[in-house]
Amino acid sequence: MRKIVLVSLTLAGIAAAAQQKKDWTLTIAPSITYINYSGSKIKSWGLSGTLYGALSLKYGTHVVEAAIGNNHLDYKNSNSNWNQNDYVIAYTNYQYFPWYGKVGFHYIATPNTDISEKAKIYFADIGYIKRYAWDGGLFVSYSDYKEGVNVLQGQAHGGFYRWLDYYRGYYFGGTFTWINVNKVSKLTTIYDAVKLTKQNYFSAGASATYFTPKYSISFGGWAGERVFAVDGGGFVVYNLREKYKWGLNLSGTYYLNKKVSLSGIVGYERYKELADGNNVGTLTTTVSVSYSF
Repeated sequence: MRKIVLVSLTLAGIAAAAQQKKDWTLTIAPSITYINYSGSKIKSWGLSGTLYGALSLKYGTHVVEAAIGNNHLDYKNSNSNWNQNDYVIAYTNYQYFPWYGKVGFHYIATPNTDISEKAKIYFADIGYIKRYAWDGGLFVSYSDYKEGVNVLQGQAHGGFYRWLDYYRGYYFGGTFTWINVNKVSKLTTIYDAVKLTKQNYFSAGASATYFTPKYSISFGGWAGERVFAVDGGGFVVYNLREKYKWGLNLSGTYYLNKKVSLSGIVGYERYKELADGNNVGTLTTTVSVSYSF
């Protein structure tokens, strides 16, 4: 598994920035992620450190996001450990709100001799936000890997609010994801126990969030099939040769004051390791702190 967990502003959170009282806002959020593997004969554990930043200009009309991450996977036996750096930048325009548009670029730099070495991921998102009521959009990405392997992904997403009063309520979201791999035969070798034979993969997900002015709690999950997926609005990339089946996650954010917040995410996913055919579970834990200037 290769999952880069980057702390990113949620769609609703960025949209709310359009109401900020200050002309600009800068948010910095360092995070650390620990990954534990169960049932894998290849991977043992992983550790990732990330620095994320978001600059909001003209009362939230323009939002620039950037992140840099360093990732390490500890392999068992005599297998070489995995190390890589990730660089991400994205720009979102709310000038024509309630419509918005987002474009971004994700670059993977790793010394490992792998198909994802120097991978380039281009992504975009367009959508409509009915403030405090509902939202919907379409996220697309194009991943360019070595040996001519390209991955095209489309994800329809949307959600709606159910308010309990002026300050508390629920947000329910859903996604449907399609992934197409052009040269699927390049993703497996003659030594792999499992071969990828399909070009198209589909999955669906859902989430529920309870929010108050002081804290928020979210629970979500997805099921289906995913390979080389792009998630988290372009900030999360699965770039190892693994076939994912389903996942669950629980997250929460506590707002200490208007400038400082603490967040935590616990996620569990199941995938099939192509090299030996084992079903592997990953338990991912992320903690972060966010400060806004």
